[in-house]
Amino acid sequence: MRLLALLAVGVAAVKEKATGLDFPKKSELGGLRSLGVRTKGPIKVYAVGRYDKGFLLKMKMGVGAEKMSSALVDAVKPRCSDGKAVQQFRDLMIAGLPDGCKKGMELAFDTSKGKLALTVNGRSAGSVSSKNLCSGFEGIYTDGKAVCKLNEIEE
Repeated sequence: MRLLALLAVGVAAVKEKATGLDFPKKSELGGLRSLGVRTKGPIKVYAVGRYDKGFLLKMKMGVGAEKMSSALVDAVKPRCSDGKAVQQFRDLMIAGLPDGCKKGMELAFDTSKGKLALTVNGRSAGSVSSKNLCSGFEGIYTDGKAVCKLNEIEE
């Protein structure tokens, strides 16, 4: 299924077509580069925007903290050799999502400056210092075994 981002000239947001969720063209993470959707079977779990300095996930459905944390940790483990950082990331996710991931929630992951920082709905949840973890997290959405396809944004 090919996902297309619709962009009107002068608009400050880009709509991810499959979910209908809007992503700002510019954010604290920099400029928007690409968009995609994480699915499990026919279910659209979240839309993801790739920015210059990280990723913004917008939840299309609710998911428990343990399930969301496990999914991201399981995806990053084979991409990151820093086991201690992976465990710290898991702990950060659980602590940062005390009520789980509700529909409409935004999770921002800043992968710049050698640390993976998590922001939940605009509030900092903390960070883990590890370049290896940052690289592994980016790979979840960008390497040959990415969990979803990201489509470039056309200017």
